[in-house]
Amino acid sequence: MFSRLRQRIQNQFGLTKSEAGIVLFLCIGLLIGGSAKLIQMDQGPESFDFRTSDSLFAAASAKVDSIVAADEDTTGRDFRTSQKLAEGSQIDLNVANIEDLMMIPGVGKITAQRIVEFRMTNGKFKSVEELGNVKGIGLKKLEKIRPFVKAE
Repeated sequence: MFSRLRQRIQNQFGLTKSEAGIVLFLCIGLLIGGSAKLIQMDQGPESFDFRTSDSLFAAASAKVDSIVAADEDTTGRDFRTSQKLAEGSQIDLNVANIEDLMMIPGVGKITAQRIVEFRMTNGKFKSVEELGNVKGIGLKKLEKIRPFVKAE
């Protein structure tokens, strides 16, 4: 049946066998897609209950002030007032957790996680210089955070 239809398309429009096959394929796809759309329209629009997501959004937006929103993460931690290490204070790389490491200027959550993962995989830091082996810590960053860390 399809070969006769393809042959008629080929003869009618002066197409090659491959071109006629492609035209036939596209026409069949169009018919199937159109039929599916008509059936979907007969069933009416799909209804979705937005009450749950709306209430979650309303609750979250009630807590957020537009100026503060840029300075908070999803946990509500305010980065403008987040605790940073005082000058002269040092954190031991071998016992610090992620939150402790995030107190170091220039160390964010991802870098802190990588430091802890590196320590878990490779054992205790023997020196501060080993931080250079942590992904994302190059010489520049190492020099920036060196005064705030120790390896004991």
